This record gives sequence, structure tokens and C-alpha cells, in this order.
Amino acid sequence: MPNEKKMGNLQKANERSHRLIVDCLREALYGLLEKKCITEITVSELTKTAGVSRGGFYKNFYLVTDVLEDDIKHVAEDVRIAMGVDIGTNWEIILQAAYRYKEKIPLILKAGMGMQILNEINRSVESFDESIRLRIIAWNGIIFNCILDWAERGFAETPHELAIELTKFTLTMFDN
Repeated sequence: MPNEKKMGNLQKANERSHRLIVDCLREALYGLLEKKCITEITVSELTKTAGVSRGGFYKNFYLVTDVLEDDIKHVAEDVRIAMGVDIGTNWEIILQAAYRYKEKIPLILKAGMGMQILNEINRSVESFDESIRLRIIAWNGIIFNCILDWAERGFAETPHELAIELTKFTLTMFDN
């Protein structure tokens, strides 16, 4: 019977190895996306750039775009948490959450995976009552499109500057 301590150490080493491979692939993919379209990036080119074997890639992913899934989930989760209970008045917190990913979001969008961010944000509505669900989905769409536009404009404003404008917009909506 294997020694439990040795098995635990082996498991930790495997987890570190897995994390290193995934991080190398992600970093390489972002570098390649700065120069070319996602459809032009092959597994061979990605693994060569990352210094990872094809087997290492396929042990962790099926498609090149799968490498971005963790970041998409992190962006969506951070934005969802920032929205909190009162979405309409949390613009600065929401924008700061998105701004932390200002280097990654444009590349995720360039890869054609922006809708996955919105789908991940919308995943939380499944637990809400039908009467409020549609309103939350509408707000999620507004927030996503504001972040999308901001990213396409190169995050031209600071989160604070844009939050002022969006808060005014939101308050005007509620006044009408």
C-alpha cells in the first residue's frame, strides 16, 4: 500500500505541474492574440510558444479557446460580486472589478468570446424568482455592454470618471 505522505506529495507536485502548464499556455495565448486572430493560432504554435508538449495541452484542454475559460469565469465572477444587491448604484465598484482585467478583456473580445463573459454573469440568475429574473438579465446586459464599449475604447476613462456618467444615466432611468 502506498505511503499516504508520498501520495500527498505526488498529488501536490502534479497540481503544481498542471498549474504551470495552464499558466504557460494562457500567457502564450495572450501574447499570440496581440499579433493575430484566434482562428490563426494552432495548437502546435501555442504549445511551441508556451514551451509545453501537445500532450500537456490536450491533457488540460480540447480547443485553443478553452485556455481562456478560467479568465472568462474570473472576470464574470468579479463583476457579478461587484454588482452586489443594488446594481444601479454600484457602477464604480463594477467598473473597478472589470478594470483589473483591462489587459485581458480586449484579447478575450478579440478571440470572439465576449458572450461567454455575459453568459457567465447571467448564470447567477437561475436562482432568482421569475418576477425579478428578467430585470437582472436586463441589467447584466447593460453592464456587459458598457464594459464592452469601454474596452473597445481602450479603457479611455478611469473607472471613477465612467462611473459618474453611468450613475447619472441610471438615476435618470429611475426618475422617468
